[in-house]
Amino acid sequence: MTERLAIASLDSNARRNVPPEEIRIAKGMKIMVTLNIETEMDVANGTRGEIVDILLASDKPPLTPGMRTVRLRKPPAYVLVKLPHTRMRQLPGLPPNVIPIEPRMDSFPIKLTRADKTPYTRQVRRRQLPLTAAYAFTDYRSQGQTIKNVIVDIAKPPGGNMTIFNLYVALSRSSGRDTIRLLRDFPDDLFQTPIPHELMEEDHRLRVLNAKTKAAHAEGKFR
Repeated sequence: MTERLAIASLDSNARRNVPPEEIRIAKGMKIMVTLNIETEMDVANGTRGEIVDILLASDKPPLTPGMRTVRLRKPPAYVLVKLPHTRMRQLPGLPPNVIPIEPRMDSFPIKLTRADKTPYTRQVRRRQLPLTAAYAFTDYRSQGQTIKNVIVDIAKPPGGNMTIFNLYVALSRSSGRDTIRLLRDFPDDLFQTPIPHELMEEDHRLRVLNAKTKAAHAEGKFR
């Protein structure tokens, strides 16, 4: 109980590296990978897919069609996930773009206090599937992805603000105006935020550097 309380008391930055104690999965569920598994094969943090099967450990009874909800004390042996695309070759016995994803073991430190009030640190290990539900996600998670149909919420979030960078990422995830919709209204001044001066200076520096590079190449300095 003390360790669970210590984990629950971690700040938001520390909790980013802590696998969830419990996740919910189901066949047909839209998921997102939360770990870089095989980046060169397009199986990375932020990759989206769909669970097509759940395989339990060999010492557990198999799931049957009549079982609607099952609570497991340990993660399944692996889940089969169908990806929109991957550079991984088709695995024997599996359909194209279907890959197994296994639980991963992660460790993280927590701070505890002994009975005599002296503090100490303990390493906690947690084994969990690197997956999360993907029916809604942040602009940060969607970076670099093209999503067929998108509903975007760009209203001011509770306790924070939207920047022009958030807006760009969110509004550029779809391939065109016919496949994107806004969830609700947004403040009129949202798109009136000026670009930071530092970024303008950096953009100018890169333009000058680009011009100098082209000129040097034309003069044969890079040959």
